[in-house]
Amino acid sequence: MSLNLGTKVLAGAIAMAIGSAAMAQTNLNATTTGDVFLNIVNTTNDTSFLYDTGISTANFTSSTSFNVNLASDPNYQTFIAAAGTLDYSVISSTSNGSTKANEFTVDVTGVVAPNPLDLLRSNLGQANTSIGAFLVGANSVASATTNSALLSGATTFWGGIPNEGIISDELFNNGQTPYSDSTAPGMALTFYQESVNGGINALGTWDLNGAVATFAGASVGTGPSPVPLPTPLLLLLSGLGLMGVVARRGKPSADLASGAAAV
Repeated sequence: MSLNLGTKVLAGAIAMAIGSAAMAQTNLNATTTGDVFLNIVNTTNDTSFLYDTGISTANFTSSTSFNVNLASDPNYQTFIAAAGTLDYSVISSTSNGSTKANEFTVDVTGVVAPNPLDLLRSNLGQANTSIGAFLVGANSVASATTNSALLSGATTFWGGIPNEGIISDELFNNGQTPYSDSTAPGMALTFYQESVNGGINALGTWDLNGAVATFAGASVGTGPSPVPLPTPLLLLLSGLGLMGVVARRGKPSADLASGAAAV
């Protein structure tokens, strides 16, 4: 990526200045279901691009497939115009109500599985609060779109310690950078769903290649795996097959011999 902070950035800044509030569904501390959000972070200049997939946590299952091309998004165009090192992650969280034992559900990507020791109501509650606060802040940023935002600043963009750092610490027991919930574009990330009563489940994988973000659910396009045959049975079948080949190759010679005798 080349550093191009000329007309592209200026045009993006003007578009954002005349835009509306950024996100449409960001209140994750209510009893309603929150959306799944994609974050792309430029770790060089402390900026991030936030995209609302529009799919709720409740509807985002292992049979879900999702594909979006961000190239035409004005916030993404401004974000990607700056040079730097990128990583990405995907998050979602819901609060199911304080009277329920399974109060919080958090979806998060990871280069490793979330730490089972962190599967506590307090950890999920802190992750839920952090994600909710981050999205409320993002929702206050003027944007040219209703489903994306361009964020900057150590405490505002997703890659900072108050945001992504808390998620990594609470769910992966890793508060240091590089965070365990993200990786470089082109590398796949497993998408996990966590709740106290539901445990930790792998829903599928996310991938980001260029401007295209893709989710492949764990049960999408998969079927029963073939059962390997035991080695003795494989040898027996191979032997029978070889005998069949030999028999077929020998048959024409026998027929030719009998025909010659008849003449």
